[in-house]
Amino acid sequence: MATQPGAELIRRYLAANVADDFDTLEALRHPAWQERWPQSGEVVPSSARYKAARLQRPEGAPRVEGGRMGGSGDIWWSEAVVHYQDGSRWLAVTIFELEDGLVRNERVYFGPPFPAPEWRAQWVEREDPAVS
Repeated sequence: MATQPGAELIRRYLAANVADDFDTLEALRHPAWQERWPQSGEVVPSSARYKAARLQRPEGAPRVEGGRMGGSGDIWWSEAVVHYQDGSRWLAVTIFELEDGLVRNERVYFGPPFPAPEWRAQWVEREDPAVS
């Protein structure tokens, strides 16, 4: 089975993100690239602003630990764990839209793990809330 072109693009993109390789990220982005954070209603309109926002955090840049990825055609997704300087660990899912062989749009959903409510215990099995 042949690898889809989008799969290799997303693999390279995720590796660059984990390595804080901002030049490679920009090279793999469409000229009209944007990243949206729906939970806060923010849009990052350019690679330069993304780099600034990531590196200028008052408490320091987070470390990204990549997880699973999948998709087909022009729609792909990935999971990650984001480790912040305060010791917190947030789970993230990114949805990628590709155009012209580049990443055109990203939509990132993220939040911290939370304890499972006891009332559901009889119907669920427990595992660590992290990307596997």
